[in-house]
Amino acid sequence: MADQRQRIIASVFSRRNASGNLEETYVSHVKIWEDAGPEGGGRKPRYILLSQASNGSGFLHKSKLNTNGSFSVGKTWRLPELRAIQVVNPLSFNITLSRTYRWQTENQLDQANFLDAVIQLFRLVAPGSALQLEGFQESQKSSDSRAAQSSLWPFTPSIVDRGSDFTPSPTTQTLLRTGSISRAPSPTTTSRFVAYPTNNPRDSPTTRPPSLSIPPQLSGSRSKLLRPSNADNGLPIINPLTSRIHEKPPQNADSTSVISSPYQTSHRPRSLSPASVRTRTQLLQNQKNSLSTTAEPVLRRDQNARISFYDLANQATLDRLISEGTGMSVDPEGEDENTSATMATVEDMIEGYEWASDDVITRKSSRGAADLIEARLLDELMALEKANIHSFLEFDDRISIVLKYLDEAVSELDNMDSLVSSYKIHLNTVSDDIFYIQSQNRGLQVQTQNQRALLAELENLLQTVNVDQGSLVLLTQESLEKPQSIERLEEAAAQLYKALQAGRDTDMAATMERLQEYRTHNAQFCKRMFDFLSIMFTAQSTLLLGDTSGMNPASGHNKPTLVSHGELEAYLGRYSGLVLYLKEMDENVYAKLCAAYFSVASGLHSTQFKTLFSTYTSFVKKSPGSHDHSFSSTPTTGASKGATGMRRAGTIMRSPIEGRNRDKDKVTDGDSRASEVFRLVLEQLAPAIYRENEFITDFLQINEAGLTFADYMGLDNYFRRQAARAASLSQPTLKLVRGSMDLIFGFLPAELKIWLDSVLEKDKLEIIGIIVHLERFLVAAQDRGNQFFVAMLEKQHVRLKGIFERYVKGQITDIEQTKLSSKKRQGVAHFVKQFPTYVGLVENQLVGADVLEIRANVNAAYEKIVQSIFDSLKQMAKMDGEGEDKGQLNYHVILIENMHHFVAETSILEAGSVNAFCRQAESIYDENLSAYIKIVIRRPFSRIIDYFEGVEHLLKTTAPTEVVSNNIYNKNALRKIVREYNSKDLRKHVDALFLRVGKHFAEASGKATSEESGGIVPGTVLVGVWKACEEELLRITDLFKKRIAQCYSDTGINLEYTTADVEAAFRRHRIGS
Repeated sequence: MADQRQRIIASVFSRRNASGNLEETYVSHVKIWEDAGPEGGGRKPRYILLSQASNGSGFLHKSKLNTNGSFSVGKTWRLPELRAIQVVNPLSFNITLSRTYRWQTENQLDQANFLDAVIQLFRLVAPGSALQLEGFQESQKSSDSRAAQSSLWPFTPSIVDRGSDFTPSPTTQTLLRTGSISRAPSPTTTSRFVAYPTNNPRDSPTTRPPSLSIPPQLSGSRSKLLRPSNADNGLPIINPLTSRIHEKPPQNADSTSVISSPYQTSHRPRSLSPASVRTRTQLLQNQKNSLSTTAEPVLRRDQNARISFYDLANQATLDRLISEGTGMSVDPEGEDENTSATMATVEDMIEGYEWASDDVITRKSSRGAADLIEARLLDELMALEKANIHSFLEFDDRISIVLKYLDEAVSELDNMDSLVSSYKIHLNTVSDDIFYIQSQNRGLQVQTQNQRALLAELENLLQTVNVDQGSLVLLTQESLEKPQSIERLEEAAAQLYKALQAGRDTDMAATMERLQEYRTHNAQFCKRMFDFLSIMFTAQSTLLLGDTSGMNPASGHNKPTLVSHGELEAYLGRYSGLVLYLKEMDENVYAKLCAAYFSVASGLHSTQFKTLFSTYTSFVKKSPGSHDHSFSSTPTTGASKGATGMRRAGTIMRSPIEGRNRDKDKVTDGDSRASEVFRLVLEQLAPAIYRENEFITDFLQINEAGLTFADYMGLDNYFRRQAARAASLSQPTLKLVRGSMDLIFGFLPAELKIWLDSVLEKDKLEIIGIIVHLERFLVAAQDRGNQFFVAMLEKQHVRLKGIFERYVKGQITDIEQTKLSSKKRQGVAHFVKQFPTYVGLVENQLVGADVLEIRANVNAAYEKIVQSIFDSLKQMAKMDGEGEDKGQLNYHVILIENMHHFVAETSILEAGSVNAFCRQAESIYDENLSAYIKIVIRRPFSRIIDYFEGVEHLLKTTAPTEVVSNNIYNKNALRKIVREYNSKDLRKHVDALFLRVGKHFAEASGKATSEESGGIVPGTVLVGVWKACEEELLRITDLFKKRIAQCYSDTGINLEYTTADVEAAFRRHRIGS
């Protein structure tokens, strides 16, 4: 056991805080077994550890024994959270914390010791908390109580009662001084309580020491002197210290401790003043009330002992009755006169009871002596109170008179209570009857109100079903053209509408005949409206077309436009209310009316749109040549050559993009691009389609709003509900109205396709601009929510995208065909010349189209075309040339001159989409130019280049100072090589180089050299090539000088030409030399 305790302390309670003290101190432990659950396989052992923290609090830990012999804590509870302990059997107990746990132990003694330690530590760390103990033996409880008292009060009551010499221990003195005595647990939770002394009739009132004889004049003042300060708040007067000192152990297991006076001597009772009796009786009652609220198993008094009852409200009456019966008077001033006398006899009282002995007075702890004196005085006061009250009640004859009156009063109250109870029973019975009558009354009132409302509804229904004869005459004879007549017709139709709606669900015989007559009038009015409106549709359409087929003639720079339908819509819109009536009251006639309007509107729009297409076709300009925009090598016309002829690469040229706005503003008949004309056409078509859709929505009520004629006329809610319930159309009618736009504009997709094909025949490249404008109007149509227009434009968009893809494939085929048909080098290829022009024309149509789909399609087309161009150029370069060296040289020449033209002409367009292609072409140009320069330079300077290249290879394995010792690269060999390349020979070699380079790039540059000056024309590819040749020769010359200085510094040999000679030789072949 000790070894186990040491291991627990070492594993769990060895941690120290910042000050070096242990955080927790071991107190006790016990081994338990707990249920491991269905998955744990039975029971598992655990250890419950009890500890006290350095701050005074306590803890319970549940731990387990590890395989290495150490202990680890799994769960911890604070000891103040403890609520109850129940001993089930000697080897099992329940403990209640946040919930109740049942633990089984192995040893009965270990369990008992552990629970004792838990209880003692709990009372120490939580003195004010309640702890419920169950299953403990009474002897164990008593011993626990005595052990707790002895631990807190190291003296027994018997010692104090005997008055023996007793000196409190230092601990007791400290507790008495500081007042840190732990309060006893609540009797309701600990099953132990302290019973304060009560007035027992069997106790002789004369059992009092002779030395306690108190003069009568002091009896009233003593209660004032000894009354504690908290008497007013109803708390008990007796100090806990007194109750503990004078508590006697129980005589048996079932008895409770009773504190009585320490002295049982008799003395003669003395009479007390009423004021004293009243004061002390109140004091005693307060004590009893306090005990009754704190102690559950209280000792009950004799039921006949009515003297213990004290009623504050009746005290004045009681005093008056007593004083009248005895002739006594209450003089409160008499008590104050005896105060000084009482204080004078205090010392005598102390000496009489041997309280002033040396054993008490000479103690160092004056406060402890005072507490003992106070306790003794309070005990004596209690005994005195009991004796006084008892003697007062025993020897006063007026008590029987008061009791008689009280009994009579109680009897009267009992009679009154029985009468009140009977009255309540009768009242409850009458209340049920009243409630029943009230409910019946309310039911009758509701029934009366419902009958009145029903009568009013019936009267209203009969009134509604009735239509005056004047309204019926208006429906058959009133004019349908004037606005005032239309309003009167709407009002008359509303009367008929209400009658028919009200009689829709009624089967009353009184109304059936009348409703049948109204249905006949309704059918006649609907047919009259249909005949009139059908004629008006045709008349208004013919009036709108006039002699110009619905087109406004051109004025100035403005193109012809469609005639607006505003007047026609305003005229027909006056009948929208009557059409709504027609829709609800006769669906068949409404369907015929819709079909008639769709037919007339379709013919009207067809005539206008066809005229628009034919008129705007004449505004499209035709491409100057059928092959101008193609990458084919087919010769172009003379006009095209003048427009797209070869320019020098360095000349300043304006981008075609700069003229976009200028070309847009300057539009003349027959000189407009197809894409611009298509934009003008869509600007006429889109508003007409949008407006027609909105008109038929309002005029024929083709929408999901659910508007009824009752809503239109502002009728009562009853008619609105009736109309909404029967407002649905049949499936054939719904199909007709939902396809209204297809019926009206069914001709438009085919007409638009024919027109687009015709304008693309004039200029196929304009398909890009056409797609741009089509996508813009498609986005606008989606925003407007016009499904018909969106579907039509999407169909055309898909078709035009296919045409554009086929066009791009055709251009790539032309490029590949040029590659196969080319037999020899002809300068810049035709498709390279054509590509910048192609890009300029395309970009001119893509202004503001960066967010459209066509932008991505064009970029993809660029990539395909450029890749085809580069592949074709490389293939053409490989095919050219007879020998291997000549073929390699021609390969570089073709790529140099074509890439130079591509970069020079494309970069000035400032089109971001082709910048990547320009960088790719520049890379190819630089690579091939470097290779070409090395080849042409080596031919005139081959010997000196080969010599110094050999020196370079030799330096990789030989020191620079040893190169001169080599047989091949010695001093004589260097002198021989240097003499072959003097300044005169340099000029001769540069002249030959110029002739050769000029011959190579003559085709690409046209007349590359100027006959007057013998120089190079600025801006040609030869300028870049010649500059590169000069830079290469200067570079190798510097390299020659560096190697001579590095390896032949002691020979005194140098080059016989200088860098200045090189620059002068190349300068002779430039302009202005």
